[in-house]
Amino acid sequence: MRVIAYTQKCIASGNCVLACSDVFEQRDSDGTVHILNERPALALLKKVRQAVDLCPNQVFTIEDEANQSELVVVENDQAV
Repeated sequence: MRVIAYTQKCIASGNCVLACSDVFEQRDSDGTVHILNERPALALLKKVRQAVDLCPNQVFTIEDEANQSELVVVENDQAV
């Protein structure tokens, strides 16, 4: 599974950090989402999904959802 964080959409609510601080943090400069760990352990999958679901601005997109043998989380700074 691949999770993409579109940082340009982020409103710095911090819900992702509260849900999964092992993978997400907020940038000091503007509070937007920053990925700490691009290849987190599969044990964090539930917390990453919770972070995705809790985001009020729907910053995250999930690709290849059926593949749960690998978890990859990346940033995309491009405007959507």
